[in-house]
Amino acid sequence: MQFWSADGAEEILGNRVRADRLDNRTLERDHTKTFACWVWTNDVANIPTRHTLGVLPRGAGRVEEMEGFFPPDRRVAPPPATADYEMLIQVDRVEDWAPPSPRSSHSG
Repeated sequence: MQFWSADGAEEILGNRVRADRLDNRTLERDHTKTFACWVWTNDVANIPTRHTLGVLPRGAGRVEEMEGFFPPDRRVAPPPATADYEMLIQVDRVEDWAPPSPRSSHSG
């Protein structure tokens, strides 16, 4: 749910894609299995087909230290296990706003 916005969509889709708006089905949030939005890009190939989102447990990466106490062992603990969510990204509809190329004198 932390990505349930146009900004969140841009973070997942990358810096060559701009999210315009969320689709009505997404705004209603009836279910969270599908997220639909309208995006702009100069090439459909800029839109990835999948993305893996790793979510760390709450509080991960924080070290609690007592003031004035320095433990003798300063090794860094291994990173906590992440919950990985695989996202499939599908382009449902493409609207090409590029100006049409000029026709040659031989075209019908």
